[in-house]
Amino acid sequence: MENTPAKKKLSRGKKAGIIAGAVLLLVIAAVLIYGFVLTRTGYWLLAKFTPDSPEQQMSYTSASDTVRQIAEEGFVLMQNNDGLLPLSGGPEKTKINLFGIRSIQMVYNGGGSAASDVTRCVRLEDALKGQNFELNGDLLNVYYNYFNTGKVSLAAAQAPSNGGASEFIAAPDSITIPELPASAFADTSLYSDGKTLMEHAREFSGTAVVVLSRSAGEHADLDVRDLQLTAEEIALLDSVCGSFDDVVLLLNCANTLEVGFVRDYPQIKSVLWVGFPGESGNLAAAAILSGAVNPSGRTADTWVTDNLSAPAANNFRELQTDGTWAANSFHYSNVSDNPDVSQLLLAMGEDTTVRGYFNHYAEGIYVGYKYYETRHDTDPGYDYEADVVYPFGHGLSYTTFDKKIMAMNEENGVITVRVEVKNTGSMAGKDVIELYCTPPYTGAIEKSTVNLAAFKKTNLIQPGETEYYSLEIPVEDLASYDYKVNGCYVLEKGDYVLSLRSDSHTVVDENTWSLGRDIIYDDTHDGKRPSDRVTALNRFDQALGADDYLTRAWDQSGRAFTGPVEGDYTAPQSVLDALTWKNPTDAELGLTEMPALGVALDKPLMLADMVGVPKDDPKWDAFISQLTIDEMAALCTSGGYTIGGIERLGSPRLATPDGPTGMMANAWSGPIMGVDKSGVTYPTEVVLASSWNQDMAELMGATVGTEAQALGFSGWYAPGMNTHRTPFSGRNFEYYAEDGVLAGEIGGAVVKGATDKGVICYIKHFALNEREAENRQGLFTWSNEQAIREIYLKPFEIAVKKGGSLGVMSSFNYVGHEWAGGCEALLTQVLRSEWGFEGVVITDSNRYSYMYVDQMIYAGGDLSLDFMAAFKMPGGEDQKNRLLAAAENPDTKIGFALGLQRASKDILYAVSNTWNMQ
Repeated sequence: MENTPAKKKLSRGKKAGIIAGAVLLLVIAAVLIYGFVLTRTGYWLLAKFTPDSPEQQMSYTSASDTVRQIAEEGFVLMQNNDGLLPLSGGPEKTKINLFGIRSIQMVYNGGGSAASDVTRCVRLEDALKGQNFELNGDLLNVYYNYFNTGKVSLAAAQAPSNGGASEFIAAPDSITIPELPASAFADTSLYSDGKTLMEHAREFSGTAVVVLSRSAGEHADLDVRDLQLTAEEIALLDSVCGSFDDVVLLLNCANTLEVGFVRDYPQIKSVLWVGFPGESGNLAAAAILSGAVNPSGRTADTWVTDNLSAPAANNFRELQTDGTWAANSFHYSNVSDNPDVSQLLLAMGEDTTVRGYFNHYAEGIYVGYKYYETRHDTDPGYDYEADVVYPFGHGLSYTTFDKKIMAMNEENGVITVRVEVKNTGSMAGKDVIELYCTPPYTGAIEKSTVNLAAFKKTNLIQPGETEYYSLEIPVEDLASYDYKVNGCYVLEKGDYVLSLRSDSHTVVDENTWSLGRDIIYDDTHDGKRPSDRVTALNRFDQALGADDYLTRAWDQSGRAFTGPVEGDYTAPQSVLDALTWKNPTDAELGLTEMPALGVALDKPLMLADMVGVPKDDPKWDAFISQLTIDEMAALCTSGGYTIGGIERLGSPRLATPDGPTGMMANAWSGPIMGVDKSGVTYPTEVVLASSWNQDMAELMGATVGTEAQALGFSGWYAPGMNTHRTPFSGRNFEYYAEDGVLAGEIGGAVVKGATDKGVICYIKHFALNEREAENRQGLFTWSNEQAIREIYLKPFEIAVKKGGSLGVMSSFNYVGHEWAGGCEALLTQVLRSEWGFEGVVITDSNRYSYMYVDQMIYAGGDLSLDFMAAFKMPGGEDQKNRLLAAAENPDTKIGFALGLQRASKDILYAVSNTWNMQ
């Protein structure tokens, strides 16, 4: 009997152990079910330990070569006084003193959706050593020590690892990082001989290379002061230029710095812009500095002395006296804060409150060089040189070229310009042929005096050799959009001067094409433009707002230059109504017949049967009729870095990563897709645009496509196609240029290259997404239709018409009174009807209360990017259930059935064109 208590105790312990074991097994089972059945996070974790396949390794090697080629042609030699570059011909040039904290911690990529692993990126020091430059080791050690420990020391030190500016969904808190104190250069205690660090540097070599950088990223705009020299940078330049006569400035930034300071330092003889160079871009920078590569890039933006000199700056955000933008800029005073229902997102620290902001694109078409050149040409009192340091399209070479127009003729609606290019220097190099148009101006339609019409990168031309090139300009491309009188594109009669220029400002040669009568591109007069499927007419009257306040009076008296006035801060009722959405009824839409759903065909059609079938073939209608409402609702809400599969019809689940600078499985998309692999980090879009080379852009697209196939990706949330309206947007690095023709031609070529490889490119963010701050909290964008079409839609239009894009991502903001992802004028009337787009439209991350998924369906959108559903988070079925509820509502069921069928057809047609369906 004395053992009984022990036995009872043991029995209780066994029970506890059994219970604990059972709980553990349940937890393990739950984790496994969540990670491998409900989601794919388990596969993502396993992928971390899976070695790269031979196909992946080959794709990385090829992509790294492409990165270097892009950089070689995209980096811009902005200035080269006294022929300082290339640095060759003796130790005074081949021995380099590197200055600037960013010389040892460069920015390779931006933050946010484009973020990538930059640890593999080639460091500047290593690239320079690879070109046989000898670097001042003492300076390197001082910078390494200061970066690593905050102390100034000559002790041998390790270079820091790459990083610091490419975090995912994080404010770019490293826009600048602290410079080495100027006092360090005058410190006499570092060396035993009592000489200073600067004196020893000068004894090492007479050449200094200074690196200045700015990082950028999603979610945050750059302040005015962020794009000006800091006090530390001024002290650095004072120190370096006080000791060296030969200074090279390396600009490692995507947003345009205010560069008037280069005029204050005559010692800065050469300026090389490298943007964000990506994985192997620094190899190109070193090769350009050594002369192994002749630079041929041209600026994609206008670089000025004062970024506030552009009229758009006054209607970007509210500027404070300290050079920062005010929080909650341009907030409608009568819009009550509308907290999002997602408490989970609020708990994660994300502000999803819809407050209601506005942004007036009051400058109209006068963006970038179109403002500076037009004002120069029309305002006798304007001092162009005081504003503009490096014009749009500017770039230097180590050789010289002579260019002239040999002939020009127009036939069948196309103007062909024949250009002769001769290399008159002593080094082989490439040039850029830039053709601009100066149209007749009557005052009836606003027009810039200078408009990029066509461009071409030459081949590598040997010294003394001459080559000939033909550039074609469709006559329709010279038309302007007349939103006031005719409501369509109009080509006014008169003389159109086509000028060959070395940049937007400098004329080399010109010729004139004359038009004897107005051509009005509408059905009443001369018919639609040849490139349109239906006539382009006014679609965005509601985006104009109450007033049209555009002015071409350059005296800064108009609202385009002064910003909003008091009355602008009160939202009209139409804005208040736009914050909520109510589905139209079938009766209101005149719908009476329910479409066939869930049809059981005698011989079921599989998606493989639809490969290569034109979208207007009736076979597609038969295929779609097999889908049920539940299948379609699930498909249309499966867009969290994926497109959901329909197994019974052979439609695969697709992985579609984010990342305009490469095929990236990041911290969000990787667990959802079940993939951990990523491709290389490419130079950012603005670097590629600065190559002015469509062939190079198509090569990048094809290389990305090859990586996608090796990694198992079928879609790509890229490229970014928005406009550099101002230098301040945090996402300018992932957009191409201030000009729509340049952006469209380069971006369209990328899309073509990737699409030909079977990748769905979601060109983004459609449209008018040129500001990061508050654009997720209900940002109403107002603009006239001429600016919308000629400036902001132009890149997307070219990417659809020429690039053949099968994907589009809509934007967070409103276009006038309608959320862009639910704007029928944008998604149906323009994108699909006018441009002939046949692919899938996805929303941007759909986690804000005004992004109604049913509004998306009615407007012509297809797919909701819902990461909460992808992660099976609380509320993750809300969007699907919202669609199901509308489809089951007797008042809306017909419209929703038709809308879901249309959207499903759009999605599955795009899927049928992917590489894994070929």
